[in-house]
Amino acid sequence: MAANGNGEFSFGKGTARKGLAKIQTAASQKKQSAICHDDSTPPVKAQTIDELHSLQKKRSAPNTPIKGTQGSFSPLSDEARQKQQLQSISASLASLTRETGPKVVRGDPARKAETPKFAADPGDHFSFTPTISVSDSSLKFTHVLYNLSPAELYEQAIKYEKGSFIASSGALATLSGAKTGRSPRDKRVVKDETTEHELWWGKGSPNIEMDEHTFLVNRERAVDYLNSLDKVFVNDQFLNWDPQNRVKVRIVSARAYHSLFMHNMCIRPTPEELENFGTPDFTIYNAGQFPCNRYTHYMTSSTSIDLNLARREMVILGTQYAGEMKKGLFSVMHYLMPKRQILDPENTWADKQAYKETLLKLAGLFKRNFEIFTNYKIGKDNKLTEEILAAGPNF
Repeated sequence: MAANGNGEFSFGKGTARKGLAKIQTAASQKKQSAICHDDSTPPVKAQTIDELHSLQKKRSAPNTPIKGTQGSFSPLSDEARQKQQLQSISASLASLTRETGPKVVRGDPARKAETPKFAADPGDHFSFTPTISVSDSSLKFTHVLYNLSPAELYEQAIKYEKGSFIASSGALATLSGAKTGRSPRDKRVVKDETTEHELWWGKGSPNIEMDEHTFLVNRERAVDYLNSLDKVFVNDQFLNWDPQNRVKVRIVSARAYHSLFMHNMCIRPTPEELENFGTPDFTIYNAGQFPCNRYTHYMTSSTSIDLNLARREMVILGTQYAGEMKKGLFSVMHYLMPKRQILDPENTWADKQAYKETLLKLAGLFKRNFEIFTNYKIGKDNKLTEEILAAGPNF
C-alpha cells in the first residue's frame, strides 16, 4: 500500500474484489460428522512450560493463498535479515530533524551476555554495544525486543512492570495507569486537502481536527521519548486476512503489555512473511507513559491520540490504555476499505435471524457505514423492511 499524490492510498496489484478466491477455513474443510462431541472443556495442548513456549512462538498463517509468486526466492542469512529489520526499525524511529535514525540493537539490555553483537546505525555497519552508560542520544543504543512470543512478553511484564501478575485464568493482569478506557475527546485527525473532503467534520462528528505541524510536534515528542528508553517493543504484523488488501502494521511501544495486546489483535506473520515484511504501511508510536505538551495547539489535556492518514502514522501520548491502538487501526481500515468498495463490518452473522437482531442494535461506525453503502436509513423506530434486509448479506 502506498500514498498517491492526491492523498489517496493504493494497494499492490491484484485481482478485483469479485475475483478473489473464497477463503477456506480449516473448519470448512473438515467433514461434518453426525456425532456430537463434548467440547465444553478445552483440550490440553501443552504439558510442560517448554511445550507452552513452543506453541506460543508459532506464527499463524493466512488461509488465503497468495496468487502469483514473485519469481524465485533466495533466503537471506539470519545476519542479513536481522540487519534489514534493524535498519527499517531505525528509520521508523528517526527524528524528522535528523538525516538518520537512532542506533538500534536487538536483545534485552538486562541480558547483556545474551544480546546479539550486531546493530543498525547511521553508518550502516555492525557495532558492539557500548559498555559504558551514555546519555547523549546520538551515541546511545536503543535495544529492540522484536516480535516476542507471549511467554517472553509475560516475563518482561512481570519482571519490569509494577502491578503485573498472572491471573487464575492464565491471563496477564496489569495496570493501564489513570486511563482505564478510551479518550475520544483527546483524539485528533490531521485535516488536510484530502481528508477535508473525505471525512465527516463539524457538529456531531467524532473527528476532531488538528494541523500537520502540530502532529509533527507530537510525533517528535513521542519518538524522542521512545529513543530515550533502554528498550522498546516492536511488533510487525498484518491487518486483514485477504492478501490482496492486507495492510502491514508496525507498533513501537514502551511496554510489554502493549506489545502483548497487539500480538493478540493483529495477524502474526509467518517467518517467511516476516523476512519480506520490509517497510510498514502504517506505524503506531505508543509513548503513552509520556504526556503531550499542553501548550501545543489543539491540546485539551495531557493526553493526545493523533492520526495522520497522509503520513500513515499514529501517535499516542498521555494514555496507557491499549484499546487506543486497536481503535486507531479500526479507523484506518474504515477509511481504506470503502475506497476499495469493501464494507468492513464489525459483526458477522450465522443466519438471517441473527442478522435482523444485529441491525436492531446497530450503533456508531457500523450503522453509518451500512446506511452509506445501502442508501437505507435505520430510523429510531427500528423498522426493518425487506429492502433493508435484502441490502445486507444473502443467506
